[in-house]
Amino acid sequence: MAESTAITYLKKTPIHCVVKVSGPAGNKTITLATDLLFGTNEVASNPKVDIMGIHWGTAGTSSNQAFTVTRNSITIYTSLGQWGEVYNGFTDNQENGSDIVVTLAQPGWVILELLKVSGFNNTQHRNFDQDG
Repeated sequence: MAESTAITYLKKTPIHCVVKVSGPAGNKTITLATDLLFGTNEVASNPKVDIMGIHWGTAGTSSNQAFTVTRNSITIYTSLGQWGEVYNGFTDNQENGSDIVVTLAQPGWVILELLKVSGFNNTQHRNFDQDG
């Protein structure tokens, strides 16, 4: 059986998620409204998610790009080799209301650190009757 590109959720909290896309060439979509929910009590409506950091390791060469990250069909990141960036004091909010598509042109992995900016709500206490 052939290996396929996979998504692994390394961390999910009410405000922070870490997502890894890995495997052979292929692509995966991170759907903001469903894939990043923290448990069964969280819901999303018009979610906005910024990228806080990106790490990667690929088999790319200087003649081609080994991976791309796109949002709303706009390329946000593209690179090759191995590297990592964690943003200090800012986040990348370009197209932050759009799902994230990670495409691996060659075997490798990409880890995205994500910040839930808005549109996520916990429903745990919504059935509380204030009148008694």
